[in-house]
Amino acid sequence: MKKKILFNGLGNRGWIGGLYYIKNIIFSCLQSPAITKQYDLVVLIDQKHADIFDCFREDAAVQILVCDGKSRWKLALYEMNLIWLHGVKYCYALELNKIGKLFRSRGIFWIPDFQHRTLPEFFQPDELERKIENDQNMVMSGRPMVLSSQDAKNDLERFYPKHTCKVTVVHFVSCIEQELRSVTDELTARVREKFRLAKRYIYLPNQFWKHKNHIVAVEAIGLLRKRQELSDYDFVFTGNLEDYRNPEYIGQLKQIMEAPEVRGGIRLLGFVERTEQLCIMKQAKLIVQPSLCEGWGTVLEDAKVLDKTVLLSDIPVHREQKNEKCVLFDPHSPEELADLMVKECRKEHEEDMERGIARMYREAKEYSKELENVFGVH
Repeated sequence: MKKKILFNGLGNRGWIGGLYYIKNIIFSCLQSPAITKQYDLVVLIDQKHADIFDCFREDAAVQILVCDGKSRWKLALYEMNLIWLHGVKYCYALELNKIGKLFRSRGIFWIPDFQHRTLPEFFQPDELERKIENDQNMVMSGRPMVLSSQDAKNDLERFYPKHTCKVTVVHFVSCIEQELRSVTDELTARVREKFRLAKRYIYLPNQFWKHKNHIVAVEAIGLLRKRQELSDYDFVFTGNLEDYRNPEYIGQLKQIMEAPEVRGGIRLLGFVERTEQLCIMKQAKLIVQPSLCEGWGTVLEDAKVLDKTVLLSDIPVHREQKNEKCVLFDPHSPEELADLMVKECRKEHEEDMERGIARMYREAKEYSKELENVFGVH
């Protein structure tokens, strides 16, 4: 009987990005015949988020276990039963907190990025202390540690030079073919009507966390309006306009957004469903990703599959992740971003989603080679 890799999708309900990360890693695993020959892949997930993994339901190598309405200790027993009675060799994407501590001996740990160390001023003191303590427990565990970029590995070496974890860098792609195949002309028209989207717009898809650096984009929009440039474009934002760590930052953003010369061109759509988000992204003229810190950005991976042009903040991880359709800008210069938006909007951008999907499969297969090393495939 084949051994199993358990992908733990519980415990990160407040951060949906962690679940999409698991989905993307599973997709890469499925591109490796060596992994699927040696292992079955088991996803443990709650009912609310089970649909994220629907694209794997017909794949014999993946088992989706929906675990809902259980207490913490019942859940722990449920997971232990999986491990001891059903041949689970590895538990992937664990953190050493709560239930994760019970499975330390089989854990493969993941730290998305070290934003809390590089930008500690964006965190409340108690949260910062908790994150650092959790990091220290993981990096000193002697267990495998997967990081999503060489930039994150550089940070780990800088902040924890005496670590004992066994570090592997594994990039990922966005597994979104199924969603993109559902983006028909009819659906796109409905989404346009629902959100009253202008014919031409630039899209900023990030949540409004301070490190996502919306401020530089909003200031650039203000400059464009003063210069009366791109007056026929809207600027579309999705995500809830809140950051519990930095409410004063949200107040600053709102103040600029509500200025009379800016307000008319900004569209705040709030939280949108995943397929709707891809519709909006597909129809945008440009994507803007101004973040100050990323581990390996899902927004950029989505845009790469859609073969979109992206204006991308010039930070180390983006230099590592970018492709030929990305244009870098200084994340602290609204003037440079405004100039680039004008320049790129004047161009005709050739887009080929099929090319993007083919690249998605090709890169996922390439990244699966590192996962083979993580899982000891032979």
